[in-house]
Parts: sequence; C-alpha cells; structure tokens
Amino acid sequence: MSEAEVDRHLYQLLESDRVWCAYALADLDPAEAEHSTWLVSEKAVILIYKGLDPPVLFVHGDPEDLRPLVNRVPCGVYQYTLKRNCRLMLADRLQSRIERHMWRMVLNHRDFPRVSNVDLKSLVSDDLPAIRRLFESSPDMPDSFHERQLAIGPFFGIREGDELLSIAGVHVLSQWAKVAAVGNVFTRSDRRGQGLAMRASAAVVKDLLEQNIQTIVLNVAIDNEPALRCYRRLGFQPYCDYYEGTGTLNRDDTIVKPRD
Repeated sequence: MSEAEVDRHLYQLLESDRVWCAYALADLDPAEAEHSTWLVSEKAVILIYKGLDPPVLFVHGDPEDLRPLVNRVPCGVYQYTLKRNCRLMLADRLQSRIERHMWRMVLNHRDFPRVSNVDLKSLVSDDLPAIRRLFESSPDMPDSFHERQLAIGPFFGIREGDELLSIAGVHVLSQWAKVAAVGNVFTRSDRRGQGLAMRASAAVVKDLLEQNIQTIVLNVAIDNEPALRCYRRLGFQPYCDYYEGTGTLNRDDTIVKPRD
C-alpha cells in the first residue's frame, strides 16, 4: 500500500467517527506530522502524539484489530484517551497515576445562543506570561496547554487590570478537516461561579463557527456539574464517555515471542 493509500485509509478510519476522532483528525495536518506516530490496521488505528509531555495515546477501532497494534506501542508514560472497552483491554498493562471518567461533548450548532456580549479581546503570544500566571494560580490548572496552541486557534480572556481572571481556547483546530476542540478553559479560583468561563468559551465557539468549523467538541469530567451546565447552555451535548488519565504502559508478558 502506498503512502497516499495509507493516508486515505487512515482518514477513512477516523472519519467513521468524527466526534470521537476529532483530535486525531486535526493531527493528520502536515504541520503535526513530526509529532505524530500512526499505527494502522484494516479496522483500527492508534495515534502516539509526541507534541505534549508525556505523549498522548489515542486508540480507535475494532478491539480485536487493536490488540496486535497495542502490542507495538513502546512502553513508557502516556497521557491516554480510551473508551471503556479499550481501557479494559489494557487493564493488565496500564498502571494509572491519575484517571478521570469523562464526557466527549459535541456542539449542536442550532443550539448555540446567538448572544452579543461575547465580544472579548483575543489573546496572542504576548499574553503568554499572563496565561501562565493564571494557570499557576491553582493546582487544578489545565494539563494539556502548549504555547503553540495560541497560534493555531482562538483564545479569549477576561481581565481585571493586567491580570487574567478567566480564559478559554482550543486544544486543536484543523481548517481542512473542519474540526476543533475547545479546551484550556480555566477561571481563577476566587472568581468562579460568576459565568466568566461561559463568556470566554462562548467567544471561542462563536469564532470557530465564523470560521465554518463543522465539528466542535470538548471534554469534561462526568462529575463536573458546573461545567456541564455551562457547556449545555452553549449548545454542547454528551456524545460518549471515556477514560482520560496519565499512566505507565508496561510490557505484555503474555506475548509469546517466536523462536529464532
């Protein structure tokens, strides 16, 4: 199979579930090629994304087809994004440090409120020091922020003087795949419960819709009721549950190695 055919097959696998595979579709962009390692079979795909530390492990497809692919993933520490069946498949190999039960939510465009009070100033690379100060103000800071995200998609913040009180942006954005993931949503702990995160998130969604992004997703812990209420008001609905965490992938001692 040629490289072009592999890419086409990979794209078709991911397109079979655009919402679940939104991040991976964005990582097909040539700009992410140096960060992305793909393992592909007829009915399954694994992405090892090295643009974050630790790298991200994402899997999608038929569980039986995934088993031999998983055995090719190098041992080490990963951030992982796994549906229940894949999490169970890796139960003996994956030792979690942190794990959360999550919703993948997707925007119903028709339900996004056409509000006019989200005209906030966009954030750029010069705002990076203020963003870092905001994130470092609380131990529950976002764990998947990278400064290059400021260059690929919209970020909006609410300020008080020179300091940011709240921020929302994207994790990924792909113009050619027409997918984006809202992320890095964070409000300083002493200003929560005032609707700031909703205003900042609404500004991000409005910008993405103006760019004609078709599939807009986000991730939220299943037990985070305030965030769920906020995102539902913006038009997001739960799509599927999954497990997100950080852990060590160990060697599979059950694999029988062929004799020389």
